[in-house]
Amino acid sequence: MANPLSAYRVYASTLSSIEKLPFAVLEKEIHIVLAFARDYDGGGKYQTGTFYPYFDTSKLTPQAIQNIRDKATSTSVKFFLSIGGRNPKFPFAVTSAAETAWIQAATKSLREIIQNYQIDGIDVYYEHINPDAEHQFASSIQKVIGSLKRGHTITTASITVPAPLSQNYHDLYKINNAVFDYVVYQSHTETSPICTFEALGGVFDRLVSTYGYPKNKILAGHSDVLPGDWTTVPLPIFLGAVPQLLGKGLFGISKWIVTPEDYKPEA
Repeated sequence: MANPLSAYRVYASTLSSIEKLPFAVLEKEIHIVLAFARDYDGGGKYQTGTFYPYFDTSKLTPQAIQNIRDKATSTSVKFFLSIGGRNPKFPFAVTSAAETAWIQAATKSLREIIQNYQIDGIDVYYEHINPDAEHQFASSIQKVIGSLKRGHTITTASITVPAPLSQNYHDLYKINNAVFDYVVYQSHTETSPICTFEALGGVFDRLVSTYGYPKNKILAGHSDVLPGDWTTVPLPIFLGAVPQLLGKGLFGISKWIVTPEDYKPEA
């Protein structure tokens, strides 16, 4: 028998994506992840640590976020700000020469966004890292997240792990694993198609055995937003494997939410 679901996480960039969630019947913890904040300006120019919201700020306002909290009277709702994203136009690009400046600017700009929107935590989700930025990825992000947590700007943090960058994220996690409360593994980023419940279960077994992530921190993630997501892990396979995954002791599941009104979810 599967263990009960402890948390349900959604990634969204519009108010319409999340305001109709059935908060009244979801008794478990809900994570609403605002996608994304990036240190690139509106023209796509790199800004070395000065982050800007890329979600729909015209409707996803601080008041709208508070209204959602008020609706979820029987449910614990945590809002996360996700930094990075899936678009290769916005990679992690911190060079060694700019690392100190990036840490300072990122800490300041992210603090301002978080305080403005009354967000609970940070989610780290870069699917693309420049070759000359790989050595800075773990150390610089860990310092920013650690500073925001120590200063009580955030109370929680997570990493969202794409399969091709598993080692980069493990390096980030192991510097100080206490900083990160949740590990979301995006199954749709696997490099080979997964066609059975058992094969998908094996992916999450390896997260524990190879990388040492605690089961009670792991959320199983899935997306069918972009072309190829469905091909890698068909939604029926993911949903059918959920009871098995929860039976292994995973903390919860994670899903992208997109509506016809969505605000360029991968832009």
